[in-house]
Amino acid sequence: MSSTEAPDSTAFWVGTFVYVALGVLACGISACLGSTRLKGQVGLTTTLITISTICMWMMWGMTWLMQWHPIIRPEKEDDN
Repeated sequence: MSSTEAPDSTAFWVGTFVYVALGVLACGISACLGSTRLKGQVGLTTTLITISTICMWMMWGMTWLMQWHPIIRPEKEDDN
């Protein structure tokens, strides 16, 4: 890859899709199980699952992006 080509970000978008799919699946499972066991707290469990999925995705995304373009050492700019 030359320096003018944009790096491939396909892995980031695949990971994002996986987090969305798992979040939707978890919300669906909690809605099915919650209607019989939690008696009216399906909204709360769905909100908690959504918030935790977003937080985990953000942590994964930041970690992935930091490893995508690592800073090996600071580069000093010449003021001349």
